[in-house]
Amino acid sequence: MLGVVLRCGIAAAAALLIYLIGAAMIRKLKVDPEPEPDPANVRPLDLRFRCVVCGAEVVMTAAQDDDPEPPRHCREDMVKVEEADSTGR
Repeated sequence: MLGVVLRCGIAAAAALLIYLIGAAMIRKLKVDPEPEPDPANVRPLDLRFRCVVCGAEVVMTAAQDDDPEPPRHCREDMVKVEEADSTGR
């Protein structure tokens, strides 16, 4: 009888330990989102970027600074396209 109670106690303690470790690991995955940009700091732009892997193009019409970082596509940074390239001439 004592052996059964001891084994149940050890099993309950092990289950609690596994739960606490799993909950701590999941809690560490939580990342707060970036704060929304202040609309007063957003400036109009007309920048074009092209993906070097697949050729997809993106037009950026607003950003917080004059020279924003290029967006990523196909896990690579996109390349800034000059105006002469975007017209096909």
